[in-house]
Amino acid sequence: MSPDRLTALLPHLPLLDALADDEHLTRAAERLGVPQPTVSRALKHLGEQLGVPVVERSGRGIRLTPAARRMLPAVRVALRAAHDALQSLDDARATVGVAFQNSLGERLVPALIAHLRDAGAGIAFSLMQGARDTCLAALDAGRVDLAIVSGAGLGLDADRARHLYEERLVVAVPTGHPLTALPRVGLRDLVDEAQVTLKPGYGLRQTVERLFATEGAAPRIAFEGDDLRTLHGLVAAGLGVAIGPPVRLPIEGCVQLEIDDPRAVRDMGVVVRAGARAPAVDTVVRALVEITDGADPAVFALS
Repeated sequence: MSPDRLTALLPHLPLLDALADDEHLTRAAERLGVPQPTVSRALKHLGEQLGVPVVERSGRGIRLTPAARRMLPAVRVALRAAHDALQSLDDARATVGVAFQNSLGERLVPALIAHLRDAGAGIAFSLMQGARDTCLAALDAGRVDLAIVSGAGLGLDADRARHLYEERLVVAVPTGHPLTALPRVGLRDLVDEAQVTLKPGYGLRQTVERLFATEGAAPRIAFEGDDLRTLHGLVAAGLGVAIGPPVRLPIEGCVQLEIDDPRAVRDMGVVVRAGARAPAVDTVVRALVEITDGADPAVFALS
């Protein structure tokens, strides 16, 4: 069959499907949402395109011809395939709910959205920002489809969590602090320092507590905050030191020192909601893997 002939036939396939069940012009027109004369003209045109009639008189009504009946199974397969293709496209354009830790809102999440926009994915986002525990609670409650958090695999099913990258941690200290004179700073050097850190429920707070536990100690908390910039400001004021991810543009009076210990990292990952999920959610997870695979974690540091 020539492409031109096929193109001419395609618009009429739903008409054959609509007529097949009860072979009634008026009801077929109602199903298609068009006037009955339009259906009659389309049937005539379809017969001309095929070279054989598709309906014949039967009493005061009509019925499909044997030729039309032979076509019907293939017509319905084609219509179902077209329906499934459109449904897949609609699924890909679905809105995906994403919860993410506060420190990821400046670079990683915008990079994700830009990546999918440039790829023409057509996905809309419903975004929520907060502490790690808040993000995971929203995920479990069904308010979001996925959460981008630190320690994604801790206590979670392996089929729900996906590692993205590891981020080296630093310690922020006031300018002139004795730690700046050390050739290397280890975890043991930080045990006796007052800690300016995030509140319980934040992934970073849990990371700090685990690091101190490896040294048989608990952090001595001088302040509990909600964002890294505030912590660095208080460090510059001399309130204490702050362990966390690096900040690209440190606040004046605040110095960031590398922690010379392989344990001083935080594992960033993505967790999806339990149960069945829309294809768009998997598209977002794949995009996160693509933009973080092999990338320097410093790219996602706060500016």
